[in-house]
Amino acid sequence: MGILLALLFILQIIGFMVMILLYLKISKFNNLEKKQQRLMKEMDQSVLAFLGEIKEENDRLIQQLNQRTDTQMKPTTNSVPREQSITEVPVPRSKQHSVPLHFALRSYQKTVDTEKNEIEKKPQSQPESFDDLDDREKAKQLYAEGKSIEDIARELKKGKTEIELIIKFD
Repeated sequence: MGILLALLFILQIIGFMVMILLYLKISKFNNLEKKQQRLMKEMDQSVLAFLGEIKEENDRLIQQLNQRTDTQMKPTTNSVPREQSITEVPVPRSKQHSVPLHFALRSYQKTVDTEKNEIEKKPQSQPESFDDLDDREKAKQLYAEGKSIEDIARELKKGKTEIELIIKFD
């Protein structure tokens, strides 16, 4: 009888130890879950801040492109080729990103030149169908039909910012 009581006592102690270990594991899991939620909130805030900075940069680029197009509209007597004059857009020292701005402006200038060449080569006629239009014309037409920029970007498989620039500058 004494052995049976000792055995039951030992089993009860082992049972309590197992319950304590399970409780500790559950509390660790709960703490880990709370920590992960806190980290996710911090990451969301970081991504939102980063996206805000990118939006500011895009707005600044659009503003510079607007200024650039305004200066192109005015007749100049400058004999500097366009490609060289593109790189001379004034940029504040604190936000100077010459390489991306240079590529963006050069790309925009090529787009403008290409469109001017296409206009000069083609007579003003309506295209046969929607499929015959290039992406710029499709974007303009879809925007005129009242579709949102996100829908146009999704349909043409382009970036939202690219569609905004196409619509804004054309």
